[in-house]
Amino acid sequence: MQTSASSNLNGVLPVLHTPFDDAGEIDTDVLQREIDWAFTTGADGVVVAMVSEILRLGHARRLNLVEQVCQLVKQRGTCVISVGAESTMQAVDFAIHAQSCGASAVMAIPPVATALGSIATKEYFAAIAGSIKIPLIVQDASSYVGAAIDLSVYIHLLEEFGAHRIYFKPEASPLGPNLSKLRDATNGTARIFEGSGGIN
Repeated sequence: MQTSASSNLNGVLPVLHTPFDDAGEIDTDVLQREIDWAFTTGADGVVVAMVSEILRLGHARRLNLVEQVCQLVKQRGTCVISVGAESTMQAVDFAIHAQSCGASAVMAIPPVATALGSIATKEYFAAIAGSIKIPLIVQDASSYVGAAIDLSVYIHLLEEFGAHRIYFKPEASPLGPNLSKLRDATNGTARIFEGSGGIN
């Protein structure tokens, strides 16, 4: 991921792959080498996200992965933890846990099994942001999972929590025009992460 705004939460933040051993447990040694390599190559931090297999880990392993990553990153850079879940209560619990482990920020997608309207989506993200003191990155992953997030949700969250607490990772297609709409609708105040610029 790469941000378009300058702040403490910025730069190049690669998403981690979760390594497993032959028994199916998280391979801590390989995980440490992966994180060390990211910082050696100049990354500003790392991210635990959907492609880190969090939706397949189960509750206990998901918490364990977060604890390990936050401990291995230490003070070397930013550590962003994905906390999206199928219920608001679950997502809030994940967010509080990530903050307690030392995460720099959390990131969340809306529930994928249930299509929420704009009001419910806004309430879901507001509950996450309201439960923690670190920033929340609102991720629209609808180009590959879930439903698109209405622009009004972004604007309401930005007005309620401010640009220092709410960041955005809009991935709905078409990406370029949607990034422009978000920028224009927020008068350039939206802090935006974008993960496919290198591919484009």
